[in-house]
Amino acid sequence: MASSSEKQPSLTRRQEEIYDFLKDKILKRGYGPTVREIGNHFGIRSPNGVMCHLKALERKGLISRESNMSRAIQLTDNSQQKTVLPLLGTAVSGDPWRPDLDDETVEFGGLFQAGNRACILVRGTALGSLGIQDGDYLIVAKGATGRPESLMAGLDDRNCLIVTRVGNDGVPSNPVVPGAVPGMMSRELGVVVGVIPRFADADVAVTSATNTAHMNGHGEILEDDADDS
Repeated sequence: MASSSEKQPSLTRRQEEIYDFLKDKILKRGYGPTVREIGNHFGIRSPNGVMCHLKALERKGLISRESNMSRAIQLTDNSQQKTVLPLLGTAVSGDPWRPDLDDETVEFGGLFQAGNRACILVRGTALGSLGIQDGDYLIVAKGATGRPESLMAGLDDRNCLIVTRVGNDGVPSNPVVPGAVPGMMSRELGVVVGVIPRFADADVAVTSATNTAHMNGHGEILEDDADDS
């Protein structure tokens, strides 16, 4: 990663170090560190000491912060590249799978690197027991092999979305949604590697060949349980 001093010669050495730390965390895992994480990493005991550096970076236009929100640091430069994923389709509670027929893509800002990823729009409350709500996006690794205990999204024999847990034999057979029937996955869509909740503090753009819409969204990436090899 190139040093930010090439772009921002006015930064102090510590400000440059903290800025590079913020950038690295945001680009690699999709969200910024907490004040405590920053303090622990740099040996700054006082939260006020960390805040002084963050406020300085904010004044210089390098970051933006949302008050009273943990991990709400965002980069303002072009290093936070856009992540655009194909939309596989929409899963509606109790209804058959609605595949995307318009080559829609969904832009998630700079939350994470795309790789061989795709997304599924969830409608309804069928996955509420997993903390997945109406309007959330499931991020899946297409063609990946699920590790034991990871989650696999797929379609059952009714062509409805089902989420199962991968067993020790590598076979997704244990539904994690109450009421689902075991062993009924007929088509795998991908290993679940993240969930993008629908919140009101960020923008997620949905684009197709025929129209453009915007939905509110804020990303929280889960631990990657997929083996892409």
